[in-house]
Amino acid sequence: MSERTGADMISRRRMLGILGTGVAFGMGMPAAVLTTSDAEAQTPSVDQRQAQPQAQPQNQPQNQRTGGTQARQDRRTDATEQRQDRRTNRTRRRMARRNARRERAMARHEARNKRRMARRPGSAGTSAKGTAPKGTGTTGTTGQAPPRQ
Repeated sequence: MSERTGADMISRRRMLGILGTGVAFGMGMPAAVLTTSDAEAQTPSVDQRQAQPQAQPQNQPQNQRTGGTQARQDRRTDATEQRQDRRTNRTRRRMARRNARRERAMARHEARNKRRMARRPGSAGTSAKGTAPKGTGTTGTTGQAPPRQ
């Protein structure tokens, strides 16, 4: 029972050393040796080179884009149009805000002028000040001194 087999005698440290050695030798082998092939490279002959460019234009014109290129160009065009639409809409909103501010300012200005005119004595305003009949002694005053003569 006290006997140990050869597999039990290998420690983890020794196992890692063996594994590291195997990896080092595996990496040391050049890739060309591991992937050798009996096939030889073939170069196209002169006849094949001349015939190849003529076959492509029959299927597809030179100026027409391929599917992937056309799709990318379409996406770019769509993105450009969307960007221009956003800019146009932003400009319209900005102009609408400016016009609304201008209209509100004009309304405030007109209301202020109307109130001022109403406070003036003898004007066509709606105020009751200064509208008493002459000679009654109750003239509406604004708290200012009478004008010089």
